[in-house]
Amino acid sequence: GKPHPVACGFQPWLLGLAVSGMISALVAKTFRVWRIFAFPLQRTSIQNRELFVMWLVLVTPAVFVLILWTIISTPTAELRELQGEDHYVCTTGGFTGEPGGMVFFFILVAYEAFTLIFAVFLSIVTRNVPTLFNESRLLAISIYNLGFLSVVVIPVYFVVVQINPFAAWIIRTCAILYAFTATLWVQFLPALVGIIIVDRCRDVVISQKMLSSSHTTTRSVDQ
Repeated sequence: GKPHPVACGFQPWLLGLAVSGMISALVAKTFRVWRIFAFPLQRTSIQNRELFVMWLVLVTPAVFVLILWTIISTPTAELRELQGEDHYVCTTGGFTGEPGGMVFFFILVAYEAFTLIFAVFLSIVTRNVPTLFNESRLLAISIYNLGFLSVVVIPVYFVVVQINPFAAWIIRTCAILYAFTATLWVQFLPALVGIIIVDRCRDVVISQKMLSSSHTTTRSVDQ
């Protein structure tokens, strides 16, 4: 639909919180595995509320940036002439005008990039975890998808939006749908296949022998 000041104002929140929440969930999930297996001689128990607190801690800076963005460089809509045609486009208003929105956008991108780098570190230090608990490969695939999209789509979007806003909207929408869909499939499809097809929805008891075999296989592959 045609850009509206309210719709333009919600765009950073809807996209920023969604991306930050997804990346933070991946980091928290891998951090739990690392913390448990980093000290094998200690019995470590991490409850779901601890993961939720960690997720909140990772999301809070993004929320803070979005609040400042909304107050200082409020997104709005205006009519512009592009390629000889009039288009309603989202732009920056508030106290700063046009440069401010771009500054806050790249601050948010920089924070998410830092979070992804931390996720890469966790995926590396958990690579020797027994296969039954090792999700570093799945996380690495998700990081690759998000990183590739960020590096390719963001520059393309900012170039195309100056020429054809509708084409830029299509590129952005397809990139968002692919990023979230691919991440969800990578994270949950293997688990669903294991539960429904391999285990046939039955309760499977994991023995110490299975854990040892899994850990041995992982070590032999890494070597």
